Formats: sequence, structure tokens, C-alpha cells
Amino acid sequence: MTLAADLLEQARMLATREPKRPRQASLRRAVSAAYYALFHQLVEAASQDLVTGRDCENLRSKVRRAFQHKEMKDVCQALAKWQPKQPPVRLADLFLQPPTPDIQAVASAFVELQQARHDADYDAQYRFSRDDVLTLLETADQAYKTFKNMPRHHQERRTFLIALAFQTRWHRT
Repeated sequence: MTLAADLLEQARMLATREPKRPRQASLRRAVSAAYYALFHQLVEAASQDLVTGRDCENLRSKVRRAFQHKEMKDVCQALAKWQPKQPPVRLADLFLQPPTPDIQAVASAFVELQQARHDADYDAQYRFSRDDVLTLLETADQAYKTFKNMPRHHQERRTFLIALAFQTRWHRT
């Protein structure tokens, strides 16, 4: 199993660990694990797709370190809210056509899961219910499957991954 798949499994285990009254700690860690499952799936896919060949693990490791959570969220927000008649300026030169519903679904899930992780990790007043967490886990699982089913060499998938890692660096003045 991949790290992403393991994290999804861990998230589900944590969300259902206490049968009657789930602890906030279990629910919060489940939310965090769900977000990191999608994060690591995307990062690992990019490192594998961008650096091919044998004996390249050191270089793949460097690619994985290029990803920044906030930058990824910004790209995903722009893709999720893409309007064909008014594409986001920073992405219009990368995506020659509006993103497919699959890319938008993964991007939207990433934004939602990252916000939920922030609530789980930083907002001590926020109370999660098991139902809320299970809904978030379903979102993560759907995004995981949607991305996994995208053809690896599909141009839009590659553009998405490259944008997640490097988009903000291309627009420096």
C-alpha cells in the first residue's frame, strides 16, 4: 500500500475507533490523516511523473520538498472556482482549456480538506462530530480514487501536478 492509502485507512480507523462517544482527539487526527492522504498522493505522483528513471530517488525527494501547502491550496482554489469566461490569470497560460470536472473535484476536495485540517489542528474550540468526519473521509476517498483513475500521462494531470509545485515561481517579477 502507498502512504496515501495507509493514511486513508488510518483516518477511517481513528474516526470509528470509539464506538459510542468518539474522542475529539481521534476525530481530529482522522481529519488530519485524510488531508495528508490526498497531499501525499499528489506529491508522490508528481515526483514519480516528473523524475523518471532508475536511481533517481534523491532527485524525487527534492521534488517532493518543493511542494508548499499554501501554494497548493491557492492553485486548487483557482481550479475549483474556474470560470470559462474569466479564467484565473495565474493559471490561464498553463491550462489552455478549462479544467475537467475530475481535476476540479480533486482541487475542491484538497481545499476543503486543508481547511478542515486547519480547524482540527489549530482551533481548539471547534467540535467535530463523527458524521462530519466521515463525510470528510468520503470526500478524501473520492478525490483519492478520482485522481488515481486519471491516466498517468494525461496532459492535464501533468499540468495540474506541475502547477501545484511550481506555479507561484513562474510569475515572479
